[in-house]
Amino acid sequence: MENRNLFRIFYVLMLASTIPVIMRVPAAHSQDPKALLFQEADQAMQQAKSAGADVFSPTQYASAMKDYERANEDYKNGKNMEDIKKRIKMSAVYFLKAAETTKTVQAEFKDLIKARNDALKTEAAQYRKELWVEAEGGLDQTVKSVEEGNMTAARSKARKAERLYRQVELESIKANFLDETRQLLAKANGEDLKKFVPATLAKSEELATEAERLLIENRYDTDEARQVASEAKYLSQLSFALAPAVRDVNSGKRTVEDILRDQEQPIQKIGAEFDINARFLNGADEPVQGIVKEIQKMKQHNDALDQELREKTEQIAALSQQVTKMESQLGDLKNKEATLTKLMQQKEEEQKLAREKYERLETMFTEQEAKMLRTGDQVIIRLYGLSFPVGRAVIEPQYFSLLSKVGNAFREYPESQIAAEGHTDSFGSDEQNQKLSEDRATAVREYLVANTGVEGYRITAEGYGETKPIASNDTKEGRAKNRRIDIVIQPKNK
Repeated sequence: MENRNLFRIFYVLMLASTIPVIMRVPAAHSQDPKALLFQEADQAMQQAKSAGADVFSPTQYASAMKDYERANEDYKNGKNMEDIKKRIKMSAVYFLKAAETTKTVQAEFKDLIKARNDALKTEAAQYRKELWVEAEGGLDQTVKSVEEGNMTAARSKARKAERLYRQVELESIKANFLDETRQLLAKANGEDLKKFVPATLAKSEELATEAERLLIENRYDTDEARQVASEAKYLSQLSFALAPAVRDVNSGKRTVEDILRDQEQPIQKIGAEFDINARFLNGADEPVQGIVKEIQKMKQHNDALDQELREKTEQIAALSQQVTKMESQLGDLKNKEATLTKLMQQKEEEQKLAREKYERLETMFTEQEAKMLRTGDQVIIRLYGLSFPVGRAVIEPQYFSLLSKVGNAFREYPESQIAAEGHTDSFGSDEQNQKLSEDRATAVREYLVANTGVEGYRITAEGYGETKPIASNDTKEGRAKNRRIDIVIQPKNK
């Protein structure tokens, strides 16, 4: 009885908390006289600003601001109201003219506007300030001709300004990616480091040249150029780190043996954290592989903990929904407790069955073939072991057995909906990567429909191009992970 009374009190309090509070809203104050006076000009100013008139119609915009600010100053000083109204009216007229001129510029000179926007994205004003100022001057001359109604002169000046923006864009990209590398290489040459690390410096110079070529050929797909430039920069920095050690060896201060033994120490220190006694009798590969395996075990353990946490979170959310429903009804507390217990047991049983299915799937694939993931009820088979020829969407025979395993996995989820999702790394244009991901996903779908017995309506193919990376595109290993097919299984809801 005491429990029932407590529940009813709690329920009444919950209902009480939902009762809206009625407040008396004070009457609105009368509108500010100044705001009312300047309203037309303020609206025209906002329209001009939104259009970008300060950039694309600077003369008319400046005239409008001059009248507006003079009217504002005169209002503060209590001067003749008729003169103030005239200035406000003129400012509104000039703001609207500036907005109209801006529309003309944006409609007539789309290529110029695009060139400027592309240059802005590369932070051209920071990296190539003088050339940027020159290009901006060309834009100013163009829009001044438009304001004067001389479209012939405006078109001529626009072509010149567009070329300047394209030039500053390319120069800015080079500066962004290559300036520091060029400076480091020049410093290395000044310090005569080629005596000690000729191969490292030569490779850095080669990559810097290659990055510049890539930028010139396709300035709009900078991912590969950025990666190549990044590697060139790393090697130029590395040359400064390696040179002292080589110098010491050449002078007899240290031996190659000393340097090799020094390289063992950080690996031995890391190994000790995993209770691995690192030995280098067969080189560094053996202890490194042992450390990598331990790290992989930790990642798998963390994945399992994350999955367990998601399941518990889902269970809590489901129970919370049920509690909310129960609180909206009057009934016996014991019956509700029994219902909650039953729901909890049912949810735990469903999660247990889902976990068992998932574990069976994990045993079907090796680590090299696929990685299994779960998000709620959804199961993802990430096919790391499936590769395609460069730039093509052909499934080669050596991967048929892997796709057969995928077909076996489908049997664990009858009546499920399945999606083959294609993904690429960021090298190549957005359009090419999108099409390639779609073609590869379609190839996988067609193979699965033809060879697994799963009805075609249950499997879809979707391509995401480079939009959903799971690793950094700045490393070879990361790009390899991003080039993938994900098989997404959505079990049928009961």
